[in-house]
Amino acid sequence: MTTSPLPALSGPLVARGLTARAGGNLILDGVGLSIHPGELCGLIGPSGAGKSTLIRCLLGLRAPDSGEVSLAGAPPRAEGVGYVPQQDAIHRALTPRQALDFAAQLRRPELDEAARGARVVALAKDVGLEERLDVRIHKLSGGQQKRVSVALELLTEPGLLILDEPTSGLDPGLEARLMELLRRLARQGRAVLVATHATASLPMCDALLVLVAGRVAYFGPPNDALAFFKAESFGQIFSRLPLRTPEAWAKVHLQDPQRAGFLARPVPLVSRPNNEGNAGVVSSPGPAGPRRRQTTNLLTSLWAPPRSSSPRSRPSEKAAPHERGVGLAGAAQHPRRAISRVLGGGLGERPRARRPGAAHRRAVRGRLG
Repeated sequence: MTTSPLPALSGPLVARGLTARAGGNLILDGVGLSIHPGELCGLIGPSGAGKSTLIRCLLGLRAPDSGEVSLAGAPPRAEGVGYVPQQDAIHRALTPRQALDFAAQLRRPELDEAARGARVVALAKDVGLEERLDVRIHKLSGGQQKRVSVALELLTEPGLLILDEPTSGLDPGLEARLMELLRRLARQGRAVLVATHATASLPMCDALLVLVAGRVAYFGPPNDALAFFKAESFGQIFSRLPLRTPEAWAKVHLQDPQRAGFLARPVPLVSRPNNEGNAGVVSSPGPAGPRRRQTTNLLTSLWAPPRSSSPRSRPSEKAAPHERGVGLAGAAQHPRRAISRVLGGGLGERPRARRPGAAHRRAVRGRLG
C-alpha cells in the first residue's frame, strides 16, 4: 500500500432503467446496476451487446433516452470519474515520469513541483511501475503501458474508475496481474467497472454484469453465474447465450430468487492507507462510517479544553491560543501547532518570534556607538 490520497466516494454508482436508441435501433433496454465503493465489477457480453454505449452513459458522455445514472446520489461529474479507453492515449516517446508530470500540470494545477513529483512516485508505486518510471513508454510491455494509462486517471483521485477492454492483447499472466491491480485499487475505496472479453480472471470480481442485445442477462456474484447459465466455465457462458432470446434471459434473471439478495448486499469493507503507507483502519466508506467517527472522537479527546476547575489548571482567558486547550476549531486554525502539542513537538513547531525588550535595544545602540 502507498500513501496516495484516498478517493472521496461516499456512495455507489447506480443506473436505473437505462434505455438508449441509435438510428432507430434499441441499444440498451432497461439496464440497471449498482456498484459500491470497494467493489470490482466485470462487464461481459457478445460484440454488439451495448457495452460501449452503457459505458458512455455511465460516464455522462451520452444521455440515455430514459433512465438515470447517479454516483453517490448525484449525477456523475468529470472530476470524480476516471476512464481508461481500449486504446492507450499516451505519448510513447515519453517516460512514465514525464507523462504523469505533464498530465499533473494540466489536471492538478494546484500542486507545486515538489508535490507533483511526490504524487508521481506514489502513483507509480500504486500501479507497480516504480522501477520503470524512467524507461520510455514504447519500450514497456503492453501490460505496463496499460498501467501508465491507469496511473494517469488516478491523478485526479477519482472515486469511480471505468476501463474498456484493458486486457485486450495481453497474455493470461499479464491479464491476471492487471486484474489484481484493479481489485487492489477497488479495495482502497473506489468503484471499478471493467469491460472485458477475457474471462479467466472474472472470479476476482465482486460482481458480474452480462449484457446480451442491450438487456441484462445476469447481474450478481461471478461464481453464481456458472450455475445460472448452466456453464462449466466463464468462457462457456458465451456459447450458452444463443440458447435463449435476450428477452428470455432478462425475464429469467428478473425471476431469479437470488437477485434481490444481491441487490441488497451490504457495503463492502475497504482498506484505507494511512500516512505511513500501511493498511489503516478497515471500514465502510462514507461520511458517517466508523473511520470518520473514530477520527472525530480522537480529535475531541486530544484537543478538547481541560475539564478541571482547579485554579492552577484552568487556562487563563488572556493566555495565547497555544497555551490554552486547543479545540477542534483551534486545531483547524493552527493544525501544525495542535498536532505538535499532541506529538510532543515532533513536527518541529517553529518558535514564536519575540520582540526585543528595551534593555536589548539599548545594548544594540551602545554597540553601534
